[in-house]
Amino acid sequence: MTTSTPSSSHPLRLTDVGDVIAALPALMGFPPMRSIVVMCLTPTGDAPTRPNGKVASIGAVMRHDLVLPRPGESVTEPMRAAFRRFCAVCAREGAESVVAVLVDDDLIDRHDPVIADVCRLVDDFADHLDAVGIDLAGVYALPEITGGATWFVPGQNITGSVADPGSSVVAVARVFEGSPIRGSRTELAALLAPYPPAVRQEVARYIDEVVETRDREYERCAREGGGERADRLELETVLAHIETYAGGTDPSASDIAELAVLLANRTVRDAAMGLATGPLARPAERLWTELARALPDPERADAAALVGFGAYVRGDGPLAGVALAAALESDPRHRLSDLLDQALQAGLRPESIRGLAETGHEIAARLGLELPRGDEPS
Repeated sequence: MTTSTPSSSHPLRLTDVGDVIAALPALMGFPPMRSIVVMCLTPTGDAPTRPNGKVASIGAVMRHDLVLPRPGESVTEPMRAAFRRFCAVCAREGAESVVAVLVDDDLIDRHDPVIADVCRLVDDFADHLDAVGIDLAGVYALPEITGGATWFVPGQNITGSVADPGSSVVAVARVFEGSPIRGSRTELAALLAPYPPAVRQEVARYIDEVVETRDREYERCAREGGGERADRLELETVLAHIETYAGGTDPSASDIAELAVLLANRTVRDAAMGLATGPLARPAERLWTELARALPDPERADAAALVGFGAYVRGDGPLAGVALAAALESDPRHRLSDLLDQALQAGLRPESIRGLAETGHEIAARLGLELPRGDEPS
């Protein structure tokens, strides 16, 4: 399940179905395909009242692969498990109702026989929601989310057209904030795809050598000034690499190997999490991404986890999910990635884990370093 949450400081209010659907690529970071997308609706009292007397803001937005039941068969267990997770998140959000959007290239004609299967799926979802006191306020189906595409309500003679996704208020805001909208989830996953074997093997050849060098240096520093001084020097080295990378110099294979060894120091890695909420957030994430692509397994797990954490904190749930999946694929026992992934799958809001960044600042301060603070750059 992929979860994304609009900024709590800018609650999203859209009044037209076509506008709501057009906003989904920006909300998710990519246009969902063969998906069920569920939007939590929470009541708000500070906007003009709609004709039906109710106003709602869009909260958490969740996506899962859409698997329609076969003709005459029940809804699959994977879909019911997704419904249970949707309901848990909606209940935690305090949602009174939800809107579901089904996107599948088979959903072209509202008179097609497949619509009977869609209606069975929708009824099952409505039953799950009803069990936790949440109303299914609307269901809309369409083959793809593009400007001018026709949406329809399954089982009813209600249709409409989708506005231009690229011109939606959410898309404009996302671009203004410096967050790109990818062409597909595959394109999103490609951001963390490993480099060709030859590149990763070159980096791997340096790792053992760097481990020996860094171990000797750490032991020397620890003897002279204690473990905290040794940790401080390692964190300073990481920060220096980030500054160099931010200045336009790409890391060499030996630099990447050194960073992997430095991040294997849990004190250093946990302190580096503090960078996710400051002015170095973007260059740090770009460097972690480079590491996650160039390092062998399981060394790439730490870098991928840092990408996932940074994306999660700023509300980019789809990228966070891809990064954490990459980390756990590299190292299934990676504790930080597992904890973050559980939080993401449970739909916990970014502010729920933001404290980990503050802990990073505290760790750095204990070592005698002050990590840069301030708003993340756009």
